[in-house]
Amino acid sequence: MKAPSPFRGSSSPEPPPDSAEVAPPMIFSLRICLPELPGMLGRVARAFGKGDVNILTLDVVDRKDGTAVDDVRVEAPRGMQEALRRAGSDVPGFVVEYVRPFEAFRHVLEPLELAVLLEESGAAALVRLVEHLPDTLGATWALVVDVSAGTNGPPEVLAASLGAPSAARLPAAWLDFTLLDAHEGGRGLARQPLAHHREDGLEVAAALLGRPSAAVVVGRQRGPRFRASELRHLGLLARIAAAVSARSGSLIEAI
Repeated sequence: MKAPSPFRGSSSPEPPPDSAEVAPPMIFSLRICLPELPGMLGRVARAFGKGDVNILTLDVVDRKDGTAVDDVRVEAPRGMQEALRRAGSDVPGFVVEYVRPFEAFRHVLEPLELAVLLEESGAAALVRLVEHLPDTLGATWALVVDVSAGTNGPPEVLAASLGAPSAARLPAAWLDFTLLDAHEGGRGLARQPLAHHREDGLEVAAALLGRPSAAVVVGRQRGPRFRASELRHLGLLARIAAAVSARSGSLIEAI
């Protein structure tokens, strides 16, 4: 017997035939895990196809112990978020870790696009960095913090995205950037990872910005844990933003 589609009954009712208004589709960002087996990706695509879901992009995030972790962007009718989570219920080993909706008209910058934007941002590089990092990395918020005041004063927030918390609300251990004050191969790449997990589902990752006391901190609420490739992207984007800011004579000084 054919398994029922996980999408059945999950989308909004179709408008009457004479209706001139049709709800536009939405873009959903998904993180999926699946076994690295021949034909597995095709089975996943067929599972999505049952619900009129169009796969737009697929980016490899991680490969480990026979399991692939990918970020997928799909176009689907509104109201499909929970249905997308169940999309792989009939595909053994396929798991949807995370689903995040975007409006279909909204363009999310890929890491390379954000790197180009930062190079062109001059003194506003830090502002542009925290403005776009949440979408680029599938996070909730981002902020730039300077802890040079140490015990003599609170951390200074140099830039923050919408929804970013006060730096004073973050655990002190998460603002200890000494673990980041190391470099690989003399090329200025901060040692990774520096990622933290809290029991309420908050994931935080950080990368240095030019000096040991300043870093960009990214928070992901109730999403998947930061993978090594994401941390590499974070470190490279932070390095670019710091260099551009330094050339523009802003508060961050390059090493």
